[in-house]
Amino acid sequence: MLKINDINVYYGKIHALKGVSLEVHPGEIVALIGANGAGKSTTLQTVSGILHSKTGSITFLDKDITHTEAYKLVPQGLAHVPEGRRCFLQMTVTENLEMGAYTNPKYVKDGIADVFARFPRLKHRKNQIAGTLSGGEQQMLAMGRALMSQPKLLMLDEPSMGLSPLLVEQIFGIIKELNESGTTILLVEQNASKSLAISDRAYVLETGRIVMTGT
Repeated sequence: MLKINDINVYYGKIHALKGVSLEVHPGEIVALIGANGAGKSTTLQTVSGILHSKTGSITFLDKDITHTEAYKLVPQGLAHVPEGRRCFLQMTVTENLEMGAYTNPKYVKDGIADVFARFPRLKHRKNQIAGTLSGGEQQMLAMGRALMSQPKLLMLDEPSMGLSPLLVEQIFGIIKELNESGTTILLVEQNASKSLAISDRAYVLETGRIVMTGT
C-alpha cells in the first residue's frame, strides 16, 4: 500500500532522514519506533507532503506521491493525525469532524454517526468547544476527524503522548479495532511495548536511519 524508498530529508544543513526505506501492506499495523528526535514525525510529514525528500520515492496505492502536495493526498485515501492533536480549538467537536470530511461532504452525517459510535465520549461533548476538552478527548477528536475522510491508510503520530495509563489502554484498543474493521495503520510511537503488542511488523529508527525491522 505504501512504499518509501531511500528518502533523505534535511532541515537546512541538518540531515534528519538518512536513506529511509519502509513498506506498509494492506491490512497491517506497522509501528515506527524510536527515541525523541530519531526522525519518526519527519517520516510521516514527508509521506503526507508537508516535507519533501531530496532523493528516492514514495508510492501510495501504486501511485508516485513523492512530490504531491499534502491537500491532494487526503482524497486519495491518506490521513495523518499529527503529534499534538492539532484540533481546531475554537470550534466545536461537531465542527472539527465536519472539517475532517471537507473532501467527502456526502459522508458528513454517516461519518459523524460512525465516529460517535466509536467514541461515545465525543457524542456527549458534540457541542463543546474543542479547546475545553481533556487531552484524551482531543486525541479521540483528532482520530475521529481523520476517519471522516474514510482513509485507506491512517498515520498516527504519538497518539498516546501525555495521556494517563487508562486512556493509553483505551487509545491502543481503538487503534486495534480500527485495523480490524479494515483500516491499514502506520503508527509512530515512543511507547515501544504497547505499539509492538498490537503491530504486525515494526521498524526501529535511530538518528534518522532504520536500524532494525521485523515482526
